[in-house]
Amino acid sequence: MAVHLQDLGEQVKAAREQRGDSQDAVAKAASTNRSVVAHLEQGRRVPTPDVLTAVCEYLGIPPKFWKDFLDAEYQTQLAFEEALGELVGRPVSLRYHDEPTADVAKAEVLNLSRIDRTEDQAYDAFNSVLVYYDVEPCSSEFFARYLGPDALRSPADFNKQVRKYQAEVIRLFSTFEDAYRTLNQAEDLRAMLAPLQSKDDEAFRSRSNWDGIETIADERLPDLGYISAQKARQESDERRLLAAFLVEVADALDKEKGTGLSRFTEKRKRKMASLLRKFNSSLPHDFLSPLFSKDTDALRREAVRLAPKEESDLTRMADTQETAQRNLARYLAADHLDVYVATSMRSDADFVSVNAFCRALFEHSDVRPLKLRYFNPTQSWIEDRVAKGLVEALMLRRSAMTLYMAQKTDTFGKDSEASVALGQGKPVIVYVPRLFAPDANVDTESLGLLSRVDLQTQISKEGTEEDREADETMDQQALLSRLLTIRLSKASDATLAQATVAHWADFDLYGEASRIPEESERSNYRSWLDKVVKGEAPSAVPTDVRPHLVGILVAVAVNFEKRAHLFREQHPLALQVILSTGVLNGILVVRSIDSCARLVRALVRNELESEIVIDHDNYRLIEKSTRSTMRVISRHTLIANSFTTFYTRRLL
Repeated sequence: MAVHLQDLGEQVKAAREQRGDSQDAVAKAASTNRSVVAHLEQGRRVPTPDVLTAVCEYLGIPPKFWKDFLDAEYQTQLAFEEALGELVGRPVSLRYHDEPTADVAKAEVLNLSRIDRTEDQAYDAFNSVLVYYDVEPCSSEFFARYLGPDALRSPADFNKQVRKYQAEVIRLFSTFEDAYRTLNQAEDLRAMLAPLQSKDDEAFRSRSNWDGIETIADERLPDLGYISAQKARQESDERRLLAAFLVEVADALDKEKGTGLSRFTEKRKRKMASLLRKFNSSLPHDFLSPLFSKDTDALRREAVRLAPKEESDLTRMADTQETAQRNLARYLAADHLDVYVATSMRSDADFVSVNAFCRALFEHSDVRPLKLRYFNPTQSWIEDRVAKGLVEALMLRRSAMTLYMAQKTDTFGKDSEASVALGQGKPVIVYVPRLFAPDANVDTESLGLLSRVDLQTQISKEGTEEDREADETMDQQALLSRLLTIRLSKASDATLAQATVAHWADFDLYGEASRIPEESERSNYRSWLDKVVKGEAPSAVPTDVRPHLVGILVAVAVNFEKRAHLFREQHPLALQVILSTGVLNGILVVRSIDSCARLVRALVRNELESEIVIDHDNYRLIEKSTRSTMRVISRHTLIANSFTTFYTRRLL
C-alpha cells in the first residue's frame, strides 16, 4: 500500500524529535530552509527530490517510506492535491481510500492533464475527480471564471490559476474554505463578485463643484486651536497673571542661572503650575518638576502664546471660529462625504501641516477632477467636546475612506478612528512624512528601504576614512542616520533652508528645539526658524544653527522611517477584522502626496493592483505600489477552522 504524504510527514517529525533536532537543524543538514521541513512534517508539501532524499537520509528513515515520492507520477498527484487543497482551503488526500480506489483516483488525476477536452468536458472530469477527495463539486460559473480547461494541463497551471483565484477572494472572505463553499453555492456568482469590479468614475466627475467651504488662511488656523473668544475674554486676568510670571521667571533665570527659581514661594509656583495645566501649556514640565527646563527663550515664547489677547485679536478669533462653524454646518449637510482626514492637532504646526496636506492632495491633478467631498478638520470648529466626538463619528460613518496623518506621536482618538474605519471594511491610508531634499540626494522613503550592505557601501563612498571601516555594532537605523548626516552636512545653505521651509510643520521643528543643549544656540535656532517660516530668512544658515538643524532633520526623518515600517509590519491597528465578514482589513502606507493621490484615485475606481504573497504563517494580499498588506488569511489550521465555524457560518 502506498505511503501518503501525511504518513511521511509523521515519520519525519517522529525521527527528528527522536534525534532531538530542531527543524532548523534538519533544514541546515539538507541545505534548505525551515519552512520546507515544516511543510513536509505537516503533510502539506513534498520537497524537491534532492531535498527529500537529504532529509530522509539524514534522519535515517527507511527508503520504503519515501522512495515512492521520487516517482514522477506520484509527484504529479501530490502537486495536484496541494493545489486543490489551496483552492478549497483545507488539506486533501487519498489517504483513507483502499488501494484499488486510490489507484483509480491517481489515474483520473493524471488523465486530467493527458487528455484534451472542451470546457464542458473538462468541467465534468474535474468534478468527477473531486469526489475522490470529498470536495463539493464546483459550479460551472466558478469553473469558467477561475479554472477552465487550461488549468488542467498540468499541476503547475492548476496552481497558477488557484493563486489568481486566491488573490481575488481574499478580499471578500476570511478563509478560503468559506470562499469556495459560498461561491459555489451562489445563485448569481457575478453579483457576489461585483465588489471586485472596477468602477467608472464619471459619477464623481459629473458632480457639481464643491466650493462652499470658506478657506481659513494658515496664519489664522491657530485661532481654532484656542478656546472660544468669549471664554478667552473671561480668562484674561488669569492669563495676564501667568504670562507675567513666565517673564519674571525667565528674567530671574537670566540673572541667577542656578538659583533664579528659588526666589519664588512654593505656594505661588503651585498656583502658576495649575494655570499652566488649565491653559494647556506646551511646556513639558512645570515649575515644581525636577525636569523643569530653564530655557528662558521658551518661557518668553510661552508667555506670548498664553497672554490674554488684545481686543483686535479676540475679534479676529471670534470671526475665524464663526467661519469654521459655518464650514462645519456645510460638512454635516454635505451631499456626499468621500474622505475623512484623521489627525491630532496639538500645536500650531499641526494645523499648518494637516491643512497643507489636504490642500496639496485634493488639488492634485489625479484627484481634483473627481470632485471629492472631504472633511478637513483644520477648517472646522466646535467648542463642545461631546459635539466634536459626534461630528467625527458621523464623518467616519459617512466617508468612503479615511486618511490617517501619522505624526511624530499619535493619540488614542486618532488610532480609534482608524480602527473604526477598518472595522467597517473601508480603506485607511496612512500618510507618513518623509525627508525629501533632492538637491542633497536625500529621499528617506527610498533610502530607508536600502539593505544594510547598500547603506554601508554608500557611507564608505561618501564619508570619512573612519566611515570606510565597517562597524558591525551599527544597526540599519544607525547606518541610515549616518548616511543622511553625511549628505545633509555637505548640502548648501540654500538646500537646507528649502528643506526647512518644506518640512518645518510636518517635522514640528519648533518642538525639536529641546534637543539643543546650549540655551543661546537654542534661541538662535528658533529665531532663524521664525524667519524661515515667514519667508524672511536669507539663504545663509548661521554657523551655530547648521549642525543642530542637520541633526534634528536626521533624527526626525529616521523616526518617521521607523514609524513607516511599524505601520506596514507591526502596528497593532495595521490589521482589523471587518465586523460584518470576518475579513482582515489592512492599512495602506504612503510617503508622498503623489503616491497618496494615485492611491485615492485607484480606490475610487476600485483599481488597486495587488499580488498574493505566501509565507509560513499567512496568505497576504499586497498592494503593489506601496507594498502594504491589504488583506490576510491565516495558515494556522485551528484559527482558520475557528473562523469558519464560529464567524462565517454564524453570519449565514
